[in-house]
This record gives sequence, C-alpha cells and structure tokens, in this order.
Amino acid sequence: MSKVLFMKSKNLETYCITSEKIDFLENLNLKIIVGGAANKNKDFPINWLLDNNDINISLKNKNFGSLTSIYWIWKNELKKYKNNTWVGISHYRRFWLKEKHDKIITLENLNKNLLDNIPDKNLNYDAFIASPQNLKGYKLMKLLKKTPKNIFKNPMILLDKNKHNINLHFDMFHLHGGLVNAASVMNNEQQKDFLNFINTETEIFSPFSIFILKKKKFNELCNTLFAWIFSCQNIFDINKLQGHGQIRLFDYIAERYISYWIKRNTNYKISPFVFIDPKLNNSLIIK
Repeated sequence: MSKVLFMKSKNLETYCITSEKIDFLENLNLKIIVGGAANKNKDFPINWLLDNNDINISLKNKNFGSLTSIYWIWKNELKKYKNNTWVGISHYRRFWLKEKHDKIITLENLNKNLLDNIPDKNLNYDAFIASPQNLKGYKLMKLLKKTPKNIFKNPMILLDKNKHNINLHFDMFHLHGGLVNAASVMNNEQQKDFLNFINTETEIFSPFSIFILKKKKFNELCNTLFAWIFSCQNIFDINKLQGHGQIRLFDYIAERYISYWIKRNTNYKISPFVFIDPKLNNSLIIK
C-alpha cells in the first residue's frame, strides 16, 4: 500500500515593506508592499501590493512611514487568513530568518533562509519579535549636546545609565516631549502604564516596527494602535516637523507603542533576522 504524503499547510504570511523598486525583492517569497504608493508615479511589478488601493491612508505616508502599509494589510488582507495564521512585517533591508540559517547571508542565499513557516515547537507563541535594542551608555558629549533640557531636570542622566530609557532616546533623536505628549490622549489607565514603560525600560523592546503576530493579536494591536495614532494627529503640528528624525513622527511613536503593546499583551519569542544592505550585498544577522 502506497504512502500518502501530506504537505504541511503554510501558517505564516510575511509582508515586506518598501518605498522603492528594488530588483532583488522580486526574487523573494514574500508579499512585497509599496508604502506611500499614492505619492509615487513609478511602475512597480504587477504582483506587488500598493498601499493606495482599497481602504487606505497612503497619503499620510510622509509622516506615517511604514504605518500606511501596516494599516493597509490590516484593513484589506487580514480577513483572508485563518485564525491560526501568523502575519509578519519586514522591511526591504530587514528580513526574518529560519532558526537554522546559513552563517553568512547574501542576496544570493537570502530566499532559502527566510522564515516561511512557524515550526510546531513554537506554535504556543502568538508573537515573534526582534532582539531588543539596548539604549544604555551614551557618551557624555552626546548627552550634553542632545539632552540639555533632560539634564537640567535630572542631572543623574549623566551618571546613571539606568536613566537612559526609551523616553530619553526619543527626546534625543526625534522630538523632545513627543512620547509624553502622545500619551496625553490615552485613557488614564493605559497612560500611566505606558509612561512607566517608557521611563523605566532601557531597551526598545521590538525595534524597527518589524514583528510577527498571530491573526487575532495583529487585529487587536492595530485596533488600539491606529485609534491612538489618529488621536495623536490632533496634538502635533506636522508643518513644524523637521529633519529625518521628526518628519515620520507617527511611525517613530508607533514603534515604541508596538514594543509596549507586545510586551504587555502577548506570549512572545525573540526571532533572528538579518539586516542586509542591497547596495553593498553585506549583512548583519541579529539573533
């Protein structure tokens, strides 16, 4: 009697966000989505997704960054998947890897090393995140240059690395008081918890707005995230935002909120990813 082989059904759908047509992306087994497509006049491959179709906020991309693509996936794609499906977000330079992957990743072997399924041993996790980014240990001169207001309020920032928290990092590289002001439109209970999180955590818990969430959790995150981000639009004047660190303000705010939300609401596991520069074809694997 012949044996019948059953193919294991795919349980992971991974999207890769890009703002440009990058040739090597066409060779990857990923769903490529173009962010800010409403403001682009370029021709993209016919099988690529555009975030200005169907229900979308593509026109907000200048200040929302990757959020316009995440919103589009939530509103237009999530309903297609079964409840036991995980949905992954990656970017054109950051890709999720299998746990057992080649030691050196190049554009030539990237595709075969991409995470394409959640293995049986990890089915009890509803979230997979990038390795946290440690924020401790800024050099004295950088602190003096970028955080004079913070130092005036709390001089211990210069001496105590445990004061180098998420809120200080945001003040340094994005907008002073930005996270605290954004928290002002949260409900009282969440506001208190979020402020405690950003003022005590010394790691950006899941950096770069890349993550993998089970369908239900993806929906829950987006429900709370976008309700909050849309409220934040009422308290920031986008015409006053300047430079790379401020223009995409809502994207950077969301990055911190995603970290907070995943840590508070999921059973998560750190998963390896690779940063690969398509121009230089060199990479850095982060576990």
